[in-house]
Amino acid sequence: MNLKPVLIAPFATGLDTDRQPWLAPPDSFREAINVHIHHGFLQKRSGYNIFGTLSNATRVMGIQRFINSDGSKATLAFDLTRAYLYDAVGFVFTQLDLVDIFDSGEYDYIWGVNWQSSNVVNRLYFTNGKAFNGTTLNGIRYFVQATPTVTVSYVPTISATGPVKLYGAKLIFTLGQRLIALHTFENDTISTTTHPQRARWCGKQKSDEATGWIDDVPGAGDYADAATGDHIISAQALQNQIIVFFTNSVWALLATSDPHKAFRWVKLNNYRACDGKMASVAYDRYVIALGIRGITATDGTETQRIDNRIQDFTTNVINFGQFQKVFCQRDYENTRWLTLYSGEENADNNSALVYDDDSKAYTTYDIALNCLGYGNTTRDYALSDFTVANNLDFDLQEVGEDTIQDWYFDDGEDILLGGDISGNIYQMGLTGADAGETIFSSIITASWNPFQQEGIESQLSYIDFYVNTDKETVAVIDFYKNDEVYSYASQQIKFLPNLNFLADIIQIDKTNPCLVNAPNHGRVTGDRIHTYGIKGMTILNSGNGYSVTVVDENFFTLDGIDATAYDAYTGSGAVYMKEFYQTKAWVRAYGGGIGYLHNIKITFGGSNEPFTLLGYKPYFKPRGSRTIN
Repeated sequence: MNLKPVLIAPFATGLDTDRQPWLAPPDSFREAINVHIHHGFLQKRSGYNIFGTLSNATRVMGIQRFINSDGSKATLAFDLTRAYLYDAVGFVFTQLDLVDIFDSGEYDYIWGVNWQSSNVVNRLYFTNGKAFNGTTLNGIRYFVQATPTVTVSYVPTISATGPVKLYGAKLIFTLGQRLIALHTFENDTISTTTHPQRARWCGKQKSDEATGWIDDVPGAGDYADAATGDHIISAQALQNQIIVFFTNSVWALLATSDPHKAFRWVKLNNYRACDGKMASVAYDRYVIALGIRGITATDGTETQRIDNRIQDFTTNVINFGQFQKVFCQRDYENTRWLTLYSGEENADNNSALVYDDDSKAYTTYDIALNCLGYGNTTRDYALSDFTVANNLDFDLQEVGEDTIQDWYFDDGEDILLGGDISGNIYQMGLTGADAGETIFSSIITASWNPFQQEGIESQLSYIDFYVNTDKETVAVIDFYKNDEVYSYASQQIKFLPNLNFLADIIQIDKTNPCLVNAPNHGRVTGDRIHTYGIKGMTILNSGNGYSVTVVDENFFTLDGIDATAYDAYTGSGAVYMKEFYQTKAWVRAYGGGIGYLHNIKITFGGSNEPFTLLGYKPYFKPRGSRTIN
């Protein structure tokens, strides 16, 4: 047959939008929506279920963990005006204060940090980045578990000769046993002054409001202003320093050995690296930031681009007018980082850029979340808890490569949460749907022609996909050639091993016994069959098979199966001779087109149709003697 197979595996490149598709690596994608790359496999993303709802039903502006002195944890969430504490017994968020504590706008995300010291009980300090108004709103506040019904306004004295008070900060950190405020607001009892280049800190282990921050006393509080006219935008802790992104430069705030001047500024470079308060994320050896000039990594010495395959993403895909809503968060369990962003024509976040830590590959999610954060359940979850009542209902087939143990949660486990613009908070990575809504995935490959260097066209005869098998997952494969925008062939494939296909199902009735329409099924009464890939009446995808009573060449009934209470059949499905077994398998789709370039689009749908694509192998034949029309 003179076929030339080309194995494309494992997947490591991810999105590659900055090169022509015929120059891109064969494992790259021009489009990769609602998928991610993990350990060289391409997988459909998991969905989310409701975790709790904030009663004001407005934008969720932050999700923070509080860590008590005994190691116990609590989950706090924030909207535009209030703070909430999660009640794991009642599965609800309760308001902490009787009055509004913020008058936040849509860009005023909550920044928080836990503080533990010898003279102050454990606190979660947080700020919306706005100055205290002198009465009840904004500024820095803190939460203490011992007083779970309120948060407390935190307005420390910073100068005894004024007196001058710290009225707030854009960002707060802990480093070297000190609480540090960046981009501060300071009030002298007459007016509030903004210091956009300032880092101010308390004494070691001294965050008390009366004396801990006073800069008139050597060894107590102090401050340092960076020698620039730029303003602090975002920052992340990196080992024993804080990497700070200004409007047009990057600096490091370094600890010193001088007790009277605990920190100093060091300029790293002149580069506009970050354009959003939440548009940065920290790793052990570097900090990543997103700005209109691209995606960069800073290790404390230099800053360099890390988006060489998608260099135009931040300018062409992200809505620059909404860049302040860009929100980064690491997903530690799955070793990836997510960046929420607004698409070019969207006013709110509707997508996420996903970066896999292992392969360094980018993909994207269609996901409408305003912020991300970590929380905990404060209760143990066992297998029996995975029910609709607990908002943890999902099919065990979704476990995939994981073990059952991976789907247990204990009361100390941190879980990734996401908040939307309507007060809903979701637990991420649990289900095959987004709060019941179907997740649609699609990928478009690079262009292939193994005979391109020989100057001849090729025929893509067929393509084999190496997959994790699944009883319900169905993919649509569209074949394209040359630069044509319409596919010349399309085929639906099921992620099943060879089970001896007998017939396609076109209808199942809710009768007793259950009546199946499978044209030309070829069965006789008493035969045993298996059904998979059914949508709607998915209960028939499980079990040990069914004995049939034949009605005619197109119809049979399932002996002993009363389907009157089943969900309605909505389509798809087939009859097989063999029982399904969990394994990996090669499945095939046929193309046949002749051209100088070939690519495919793979589309997945369904609420509970996970997929893992381990690789694919297109088979080509040389055709003709030219590579152009």
